[in-house]
Amino acid sequence: MEISPLWPLPVEFSKDKLALAEYRYLIFVHWASICGIVTHFVLILAFFYIGLNIMAYVNIGSVSLFTYCLYLAHKRSNYSLSGILMALEINIHAALAVYFVGWESGFQLFIFLVPVGVFFIPLMKLLNFAAVLVSMGFFTTMFLLMREQAPLHQASASIIGIFNLTVGLSTLLMLGIIAYSFSLAVKSSEKLLKLQHKNTEILLHNILPVSVSERLKEQKGIIADGFTHVSVLFADIQSFTEYSNRKRPGDLVFVLNNYFSIFDDMLEQYNMEKIKTIGDAYMVACGCPNECKNHAENVVIFALAMLEATKNFNRENEMNFSLRIGINTGPVTAGIIGKKKFAYDLWGDTVNVASRMETHGLPGKIHITENTYQMINGKYEVIKRSPIHVKGKGLMQTYFVKTD
Repeated sequence: MEISPLWPLPVEFSKDKLALAEYRYLIFVHWASICGIVTHFVLILAFFYIGLNIMAYVNIGSVSLFTYCLYLAHKRSNYSLSGILMALEINIHAALAVYFVGWESGFQLFIFLVPVGVFFIPLMKLLNFAAVLVSMGFFTTMFLLMREQAPLHQASASIIGIFNLTVGLSTLLMLGIIAYSFSLAVKSSEKLLKLQHKNTEILLHNILPVSVSERLKEQKGIIADGFTHVSVLFADIQSFTEYSNRKRPGDLVFVLNNYFSIFDDMLEQYNMEKIKTIGDAYMVACGCPNECKNHAENVVIFALAMLEATKNFNRENEMNFSLRIGINTGPVTAGIIGKKKFAYDLWGDTVNVASRMETHGLPGKIHITENTYQMINGKYEVIKRSPIHVKGKGLMQTYFVKTD
């Protein structure tokens, strides 16, 4: 997923190497540490200037602490420790500064950063709320004990103004960093949700017809429909079992996938609906779930395209595949059965006879029933076969579509 780094985040922290959550932790600790270093460095100069050396030394310690937190961020480790150290430093530093230079200096504003910031680092919830309670305790104590108390060190109005400006700007900057981290989290989550939704839609539409997948999302219970006019095609690779016995599993699946993918790429062009593959058998239909007036013609055209594609595949891959294709036309029942690994499937006598047409067909031939023949009569030349015996149907008159 594409996420925009906040310059100058170190180059080694590439978005491709970090999980989104860790990336957010890194941004927060990285920039909070830099902000802390700069702020406390300014305060070192200010406190030395007014002669309050003890607070200058406290700020030297603060700079060292924030530098260590930055080091931890660059090592991509212990974001939790960084957060705890920064939260403690802010509370203690604010209390000491207010104690020495007074409530009017505004150092108590730093404490407001803790309850917001601690939720942007990977702490246990108990520690998050503990940090909030500790900050509330520090602020309440300072308010009750130090708000009216005279500071130990009397600073001039200009110095108090510098403190107010430094604390105010630093607090606003940190709130901006927190807001940016929150915005990054929200935008990243939204992008991820959209991407996952899109991938789910693509996957669902690859498994089920689009109209059926939309119904599945909106309704509960069985999805089943009856269609009066549908043409069903079965195709099977002649002598594929013998071929598969000579191939390694990986090579076999690779070849079969490349071969059937050619047919998959032609489905939309000929208005076909792929139903399933069973081993080396390939099944499609036209007329369901979307009705189509010229379904029989479409299926025959698709069958001819399959034979032509097979010739090209054989020539390009030095193979010798030969398809037996069977087609039948009539009513079917279509729907989805089960709760797990479900698929859109067809049932009925039409489907069974189409399968029989493939079984009783010949390699490189398109074998059709009388029903299909009546639908395409006059559009394609056919070769009439002698009646054949079909299991469960008895003698049937069938035809081969002329392919030459």
